[in-house]
Amino acid sequence: MIETSEPAAGTRQRILAGAAALFSEHGYAHGSIRNIATAIGIKGPSVYHHFRSKEEMAAAVLHEGVAVALRELGRVDIAALAGDPRALLDAAIEAHLRAYRDEGRALMALVRTYRQLPPILFALAHRELRPYLDGWGDVLRVVGHGRFADRDAADAVCLFLFGTMNAMVDWQERPGFALEPAALRALFVDVVMHGVAGQIPPRNGATMFTHLC
Repeated sequence: MIETSEPAAGTRQRILAGAAALFSEHGYAHGSIRNIATAIGIKGPSVYHHFRSKEEMAAAVLHEGVAVALRELGRVDIAALAGDPRALLDAAIEAHLRAYRDEGRALMALVRTYRQLPPILFALAHRELRPYLDGWGDVLRVVGHGRFADRDAADAVCLFLFGTMNAMVDWQERPGFALEPAALRALFVDVVMHGVAGQIPPRNGATMFTHLC
């Protein structure tokens, strides 16, 4: 295997991207040092110049995933959009989907391996995600006109939303699925704002649900 010379920071980032890709596609167990090194075209021992263990590397992926999510959510101006809860929710959802689809795939790796992580990393993921959950809690309190003051309640709603949004990414890749990302996001916002059993405002003469039939 031929390795090209590159700055250490660049190699480290390639290792993290390779780890995130393997974790997200094949699970935590498959992301061994050897498999990750092979996937990015370096020798296994080279990884140890940057990470002492698979666990340390996975912790860095988790940290990167949350950092990307916080960066994207931080671009949403909650104060400026407070007068338009629908626009705020749409902006927050779009921010989460950008983070989930980020080319580094770190947040995707975190989400898809969350329940597979060893206890120490599972606890770390909980701690790392706390600021992101709190940020989304701020969004929900504005959208819900002061509801969700209780952190546990806000967390429960956040996790419900995250699970649905993450599944949206995979669902969009289904063969024959016709909804564009913006239309699917609008549908999701409608359901959140009005409820499945609520009266969803018509769009172009029909509800968004007619496009799924």
